[in-house]
Amino acid sequence: MRIVFCTNSICSLGGIEVITIVKANALAQIPGNQVWIVVPDHDGSPILPLKNVNLVNLAIHFYENDYKGKIHATIDMMKKRHLYRQRCKEALSNIQPDVIISTGLMERNFLPHIHISSHPVFIREIHHAIHNYFREATGWKDKILGWLKVQIDFKKNIKAYDKIVVLTPEGKSGAWEHWDKVAVIPNPLTDNTKYPPSAGDAKVAVAAGRLSYIKNYGSLVRVWAKVCERHPDWVLQIWGEGAEHQQLCQLIADLGMEEHVQLMGYTNELILQMSHASLHLISSRSEGFSLATLEAASVGLPTVGYNSPGGFKYLVKDGKTGILVPLDDENTFVEQICRLIEHPEERKAMGQAALKEVENYRIENIVRQWMDLFTELLKKKHKNHK
Repeated sequence: MRIVFCTNSICSLGGIEVITIVKANALAQIPGNQVWIVVPDHDGSPILPLKNVNLVNLAIHFYENDYKGKIHATIDMMKKRHLYRQRCKEALSNIQPDVIISTGLMERNFLPHIHISSHPVFIREIHHAIHNYFREATGWKDKILGWLKVQIDFKKNIKAYDKIVVLTPEGKSGAWEHWDKVAVIPNPLTDNTKYPPSAGDAKVAVAAGRLSYIKNYGSLVRVWAKVCERHPDWVLQIWGEGAEHQQLCQLIADLGMEEHVQLMGYTNELILQMSHASLHLISSRSEGFSLATLEAASVGLPTVGYNSPGGFKYLVKDGKTGILVPLDDENTFVEQICRLIEHPEERKAMGQAALKEVENYRIENIVRQWMDLFTELLKKKHKNHK
């Protein structure tokens, strides 16, 4: 089977980049498969090594003329988008794929309209919750733009695909509950290494993700300040980088929490770092799918977090592998964290349950679901072309 992923980049520090490489590598290990990743630009090294996966760089260089001014950059972008479509069609025609998967942004609208003589199936993979368009909006202009994006992308352009894949059942809610064109396949655990599980005794809680508005770390820092009034010997480590770093530093200083909240920066050994903690926390305003929750579960950490829109509630079994808290209810968040701090046996039992649950997300299980989907779609496609 000839499989192509079309995506924005595999060099940036992001979940989609990591997930795309992990799945491509796993699919390439299956006998009879050939796998490609097609990107418009490729500046730097892949965020993870490619294993028997072919990389096609279309060398579009979208942003090389941005310094010339807004008008020039806009005109140049329009030209580059046309060039991208042209080169993408040429590359795909040379590959003659059976399956094409869109995981990026720039190719998502034109991709299923390209004619390839191999008659591939076109799949659109959606990694974020539709709610994010509105939860990330900070003003009325952004909300209008978010509404337009939903109408154009999720209500109109997406219909051209043979299949849409979302990460959780909630990803189908609002528009697609009864549409059989939508399948649910979760993301895999990105690191299949079996790390030694946490002993659950360290007085350390962890959170992980980009330091951005949607991750809502300001709320988490305020919550932790109240937790430390009762448990001053515990420390919160926040792993990640992002635009709100300085803002969070200021908040931590204003609350006098420098000894209790540590901004750890980026690490490519996150699961290993998590194995030295006892509790995982998440404060997001919206979550399409929380890879950090899977990573924490893989070393036996229970999660306490806001039950935000998206797929978070499908990763945490409330009362079994962690605790879900009403969104923005900081007082309840404090109480539930303190509950698990004060009841170590309950905390460890939830961690063990999380360790068992995460086995469902091992890459071999997720790839099997993808291969089953490919086989089903190709049979249907070939039947229609006879």
